[in-house]
Amino acid sequence: MFSGKARKKSSGKTGPAAELLVFGYACKLFRDDEKALYHEHGRHLIPWMGDSHIQIDRYDGRGHLHDLSEYDAEHNSWNRNYNLSEEEARIEALCDEERYLALHTDLLEEEARQEEEYKRLSEALAEDGMYNTVGFQYKSDYYDPSQPTEEEDQQKGKDDKGI
Repeated sequence: MFSGKARKKSSGKTGPAAELLVFGYACKLFRDDEKALYHEHGRHLIPWMGDSHIQIDRYDGRGHLHDLSEYDAEHNSWNRNYNLSEEEARIEALCDEERYLALHTDLLEEEARQEEEYKRLSEALAEDGMYNTVGFQYKSDYYDPSQPTEEEDQQKGKDDKGI
């Protein structure tokens, strides 16, 4: 229970708990079971615009909105009188498809499917003999840029014989 005294902030904590600041004020609570049940059952709510299925609190701002038609998108749109050409409508549909893709498609599953399809395509091309994967060989005779190559050795040998 809150004692009314402020506690000192401990500086030893780190992490998300160190960023949390909680404070409060002392108050007196009056127990009124009848009023609590009244609010629990929603009897304090009033029907919105005569619709008994939509109940709102008397302080709800929606109570001041009696005619919502001026806020509807089709009536209060910036381009209400603008008609799109067929090409613009097609482009807009493509943009909407891309814009709302994540709403109806699991993007991670789609990425995994595309990766699997790419692997199958690579294997099919490899079977034709034109494109093959090359296995990596773990040999110690790899290219070292600090060492001369075979061509440089041959060139050096020719130069030494010529001198």
